[in-house]
Amino acid sequence: MDTRSTNTPETDIRETLLPDACAVCGGDVHLRVLNGKATSYCGTCHHIAHPKLKVLHDRLELALDSTAKA
Repeated sequence: MDTRSTNTPETDIRETLLPDACAVCGGDVHLRVLNGKATSYCGTCHHIAHPKLKVLHDRLELALDSTAKA
């Protein structure tokens, strides 16, 4: 897993690629965490989401809301 990190006094940006993690199509998901807020993007189906992140001991838990909005 390739992870990049950029830290400046104003921002804390972390990015990573999650292979085969898209809940819609199974494509690769690009995850960016900017100042504690996460955004995910699937390059295959173009699905954008704002997952919730939780740190549990030594791992990161990623939760996507699957509620549909009409």
